[in-house]
Amino acid sequence: MRIFGKTRKEKDAELTLARVQENDGYDFLAALAKALLVFLLVYGAIGGFLSAFDIEYNSGLCITEFLAMALVLSAAYESGRKWLINLISLGFLGVYLRIAVVNYWVINSGYYAILNRFYEKARNYLDVESGVEYSLAVDETYATVTMFVLFLGMMGVMLFHIMLKSRCSLLRVVLLTLTPYVIPFYFDCSPDLIYILMLLAGYLAVAVLRGGNVPDRLTGQMRSVLPFAVVVTVLTVRTAAFLLPETAYERMVPKSAAKAASEEEMVQFAQYGLAAMLRQGSAGVGVSGGRLSRSASLMPTYETVLTVRYTPYEYNPVYLKAFTGMEYLGDRWSEAGEELPDDGDMAASVESRRQAYADNPSAQGRGVMEVEKADEADEYEYRPYYTSEAESAAQPQTAKERRYVYYPAVEETAVPPQSPADDYLTVPDSCLAAVREVCDKAGFSGTEEEIAAQIVAYFDENYDYTLRPGYYFGNPDYISHFLLESKKGYCAHFASAAVMLFRQMGIPARYAEGFAFSYLNVVENGELVEEASYDDYYDGYSPIGRTGLIELEIPDAYAHAWVEIYVEGRGWVVVDPTPAQSAQEGAASFWDAFLSGGGESADAEMTQSNLGDYLEGALGGACYVLLGLALLAACVLAAVRLRRAYRESRLTDRERVKLEYGRLQTYLDRKYGEFRHCRTLREQLVWLKGHGAEEIDDGIEEALYRVYFAEEASCDCEALRRRFRRIRIRLYLRPGRICRRVQKIVKNVKT
Repeated sequence: MRIFGKTRKEKDAELTLARVQENDGYDFLAALAKALLVFLLVYGAIGGFLSAFDIEYNSGLCITEFLAMALVLSAAYESGRKWLINLISLGFLGVYLRIAVVNYWVINSGYYAILNRFYEKARNYLDVESGVEYSLAVDETYATVTMFVLFLGMMGVMLFHIMLKSRCSLLRVVLLTLTPYVIPFYFDCSPDLIYILMLLAGYLAVAVLRGGNVPDRLTGQMRSVLPFAVVVTVLTVRTAAFLLPETAYERMVPKSAAKAASEEEMVQFAQYGLAAMLRQGSAGVGVSGGRLSRSASLMPTYETVLTVRYTPYEYNPVYLKAFTGMEYLGDRWSEAGEELPDDGDMAASVESRRQAYADNPSAQGRGVMEVEKADEADEYEYRPYYTSEAESAAQPQTAKERRYVYYPAVEETAVPPQSPADDYLTVPDSCLAAVREVCDKAGFSGTEEEIAAQIVAYFDENYDYTLRPGYYFGNPDYISHFLLESKKGYCAHFASAAVMLFRQMGIPARYAEGFAFSYLNVVENGELVEEASYDDYYDGYSPIGRTGLIELEIPDAYAHAWVEIYVEGRGWVVVDPTPAQSAQEGAASFWDAFLSGGGESADAEMTQSNLGDYLEGALGGACYVLLGLALLAACVLAAVRLRRAYRESRLTDRERVKLEYGRLQTYLDRKYGEFRHCRTLREQLVWLKGHGAEEIDDGIEEALYRVYFAEEASCDCEALRRRFRRIRIRLYLRPGRICRRVQKIVKNVKT
C-alpha cells in the first residue's frame, strides 16, 4: 500500500527507533571496573580535601570500607536483578541511618574538628588573629574524623552508583567532587597528587562512557575505559608537571583579581564561618549607648577602634567606661545624668584614692593612660575607672587622643557615704515578674558582696554565653526573655538582667558599657614601647610589680557591658556577671608571660551544648538559605519554561506535533521496558491504545503519518499536539501506578 508516494515499508524503516542490545551475561570485570570508578570519585574528593588541610584519619579503614561497599553495590547493579538491587540498597541505607543515630555525637565532633582545622588554616592564610572555634563533644579527633569520613563516604558511594545507573552527565560529577577542592585552592592548600590523579581519571572515564552512549548496565566497555583513563591521566599530569614546574607556573600566571577582591569577605568567613554568609539578623558590635540589640547574632569585624597605652598593674581586666545606664526602658537604657551626685564620674571614689596616694604611695598607685580613637567622629569618651577630672583636663588633649590620670583600685579605700538616686532601685513592671521568680528560685541572701558572688555563680551555672542568641521579637520583655526562656546571650543580656536582680535585692545598681581587655590580651597582643619611661606613666603601688609601657590595639570585639553596684563605704563597685572564659590569676610574672606571648590561645569557642541547641543554630540560619534557594529555583524554572515556550512558539504547527510526540516516546521508552520493542509508529500507537490511551484511533494514526510525511498536513495540528500531551500526563498520573510498583518490588523480594 502506498501513502503519499512512499511504501509503508519505507516509512516503517524510517521511523524505527534504534534500541540498545542488553547484555544478558554477568560481567564480573565490568562490575569491578564500576566499583573502582566510584571509589576513585568518592575517595578522590574526600581524601583530597582532608590532605589539603593536613587532617589525619584512618585512611586504611576508609579505603577498605569504600571499596567493599562499592564492590557489593556494583555486583548487585551488574546482575540486573531489581529485587537484589533494592534489597542491598535498602540494607545499606538502614546501616547508614543506624550509624547516623547511634554515633551522632562522634560524627558531629568529627565534622567540627574538620571545620576547626579549616578555619585555623584560613586564619593563618588571611593573617586573622581570632575567630570561630567549635568545642567537641568527643575529644578524640583522629577517631571522630575517621567516623565522619566513613559516614560521608557511604553516602557518596550510594549516590554515585545511582548517578552512574542513570547515565549522569560529566558536569554533575564534577560539581559534586571538585567543589570541595575550591576552598583549599583558595587558601593555597594543595591536595596530594594521588587524589588529583584519582579524580581526573574518574572524570576522563565518565566523559568517555558518556560520549560513547554506553547503556544503563555498564558492559565490557568499562573494562577498557577505566585503565585507559588512568594511564592517560597519569601520563598527562606527569608531562605537564615536567614541562611547567610549579615555580614557573607561579611566575607566568598572575594572581586572580577576583580572589583579591573577595578577601574581605573571606576574612569574615574565617572568623565566623557560614554565619558570615547569612548576615540577615546579625549586628556589629561596639558601644551602643545603652541600646539593646535584638539581632539573632553579633558579628564583630575585629577592626581597631582604640589604641591604648598604659602600664599593666594587676591581673584583673581593665574597663574603659563610655556609658552609664540608669533607667531601663525595655529596649535601651537612659544615660545617668552627670548633674546627679556621684552618678557618672565617681568623684567621691576618685578623691578617696587620690588622697590615699598622696598620704602613702606605697599603698596606692597613680597612672597615666593614653586613649587614641581610630575614628575622630566617635562621640564617646573612654575613661579608665577612677579618673581624676581635674588632673586629666590639665593633660595635652586632641580630638582623637586623650590622656587620663587615674588611681586604680589596687587597695580598698574608705569612701564617704553617698545617696544614690532612687532610680537605681527601680525594677520596671515589664520584667518584675521574671526578676522575682529568679530571685525566689535562687534564694540570694547576705551582704552586697555575697549577693554579687551568688548572682555571678548563678549565671555561670544556669546560663550560656553566646554571640548567637537567636532572634528576639520583643515579646515578652527583653530581660524576661533572657531570664526565663532563652537563658543564653552575650554581655548586654547578662548585665541588664543582673542590674534588675541587684535592684530586686535592694542593692542600687546600674548598667555600664564600654571596652574591656584582659591581662592575657595584653601579654599576647600588646607591643612594648621601649623609648618611653615607666615612671612617666605609673607611680606608687603595683600588685604585679614594675612593668613597662604597653601599646594595645582594641578591636570592636572587646566591646563589653557590665554592672556597677553601690556598696556603703566602698562607693560604686564593678561586678561583671558575664561568664568568664578563663581566670588570669596565677601568672608567674608580667615579663615571663609577655615574652612568651601569653601561652595558650584565647579564641572564643562557639559551643552547642545539646542536640536541640545544635539544630536550632543550624536551622535558624538555614531557613534563609532554603527560602533563597527555593525562590531561585522557582525563578530558574519559570525562566526555563518561558524560554522553552518561546522557542516552541516559533516552530511550525507540524514541528510542534513532532516535538510533543517525541516527548511521549521518551517518557514511555524510559518508564516501560516493553515499549522499547515497538519499532514503528503503528506498533507504538497500538501499544498506547492497549495501555489506556482510548483516544488513539485510525484517524489519529493517519493524521500523525501526514504530519511526518505529507507535504501539507490537512489536520488540526494544535488539537493533535494537545491530545498527545494529555496522554503523556494521564499516563504519568495514572492512579495506582506507584502502588503497583511497590507491590512488584515486594513480590520480587519475596521471590
